[in-house]
Amino acid sequence: MDWTVVIPSYNRVTTLKEKTLKVLQEYSIPKEKIVVFVANEEQKTLYEEGVGDSVGKIVVGVKGLSEVRNFIFDYFPKGTPLVSFDDDVRGFLEYDPKAKRKERRLRNLVKVFDRGFEECKKAGARLWGVYPVPNGFFMKPTVTTDLKFIIGSFWGCFNPGSEIQLKLGGEKEDYQRTIQFWEKDGAVVRLNFISPKTAYYKEPGGMQEGNRKAKQKKTVKAMLKKWPQYIKENPSRKSGYPEIRLLKQKNVTKKAKKV
Repeated sequence: MDWTVVIPSYNRVTTLKEKTLKVLQEYSIPKEKIVVFVANEEQKTLYEEGVGDSVGKIVVGVKGLSEVRNFIFDYFPKGTPLVSFDDDVRGFLEYDPKAKRKERRLRNLVKVFDRGFEECKKAGARLWGVYPVPNGFFMKPTVTTDLKFIIGSFWGCFNPGSEIQLKLGGEKEDYQRTIQFWEKDGAVVRLNFISPKTAYYKEPGGMQEGNRKAKQKKTVKAMLKKWPQYIKENPSRKSGYPEIRLLKQKNVTKKAKKV
């Protein structure tokens, strides 16, 4: 599969170098397949100096997470297999029923990319992702295609172009994307035996700088109004941020198969 790795990043050259790019190098991902998207020419200069030798291309896009996600979809031809990473991915775990904690370090990342696109083709879907929590006790040896959350730190898709656009801001952009692909395709693929390790809400700077709680509250309110059939508030999560969860869809057969 001739995929391209895309990484939006803003003001975090060191983070990108020490985390996501280090991980990609550990898994022997060819640098020629890696494209980093930055906000402006000034940022491009910083990234060229810091990581230029470790990536295939640095592209000036736009500032803002939702804006650059849309830019990336417009940048590549429709149908292009894209694998998206945040700039702060520290590693990957895979489910291992024989291990004490039911998990181990992922052995082959390329196979995950290829498996995601392969399962999309089987399901008639375009979006694939992985289990959102890096904990072997929660992960499962299954692939599902019903409406499940596709986490934003690591995911892949056959590029939908302008067919999928984030219009409610950068907060909860992964939920927005999950719902939009579900509405279009009637399926999203999740590999429940793989999970990325990253620092949600903790990494300073980045694409979502500013008052995140206020922004997230506004976005969640808009999402609840737009998609009441898909989401509801989730006060049980203790992140300190407004949280939501996906609703189980009626009259939809849960498709899960063992890996």
